[in-house]
Amino acid sequence: MKPFLPVLFLLGVAVAGGDAGGWHTPQADGTLLPSAALRPPPPCPPLRLPEAWDVRSQVYADVTGDGSLECVLAVWRPWRDWPITRWSTADSPITASRDAHGDSAHVAVLKPGPDGTYRAVWVGSALFQPVVALTVLPDGHLVTLEGRYPSGRAAPSVALSEWTWTGFGFRLERRIPLIARQLSVDAAAQVAVR
Repeated sequence: MKPFLPVLFLLGVAVAGGDAGGWHTPQADGTLLPSAALRPPPPCPPLRLPEAWDVRSQVYADVTGDGSLECVLAVWRPWRDWPITRWSTADSPITASRDAHGDSAHVAVLKPGPDGTYRAVWVGSALFQPVVALTVLPDGHLVTLEGRYPSGRAAPSVALSEWTWTGFGFRLERRIPLIARQLSVDAAAQVAVR
């Protein structure tokens, strides 16, 4: 029952109206403590993105560890299957990874260029659990709030996940059940949720 403590605690805060700021830092043992003042990473510079992209969350940070900043985006866009499925008779493993409108959630890592241009460093496939918000810690770890496709892109999360860049994509470091709507970084360089 201990992993569900953050879920119950935040649900109680939401129902009771919460404390003054409502921001909390999840601890390793599943408890939530009030967060220090927020120090969120900066937003991305303006980019000329495809019209079909619905950017739900963004941060300008070095998530790849190369010493330069990237725009890290939580994006919803029209679902597309893996190109390799053209040569396979098996069902695609990402068929259900879309909402009622046919959109899927993705994490995109982009290097901004001049005049709103960008170079895609990495754009992931349709996610199994859609990312509804993201941030990057000062150490480069990507932190996401994950939802469920049937709930929609504006619904609260069901989990918080932390990821590290591998050079080819992201590796999951931890996932905890958590109901939250917003994600940030506090002055102590820790995750803050509400």
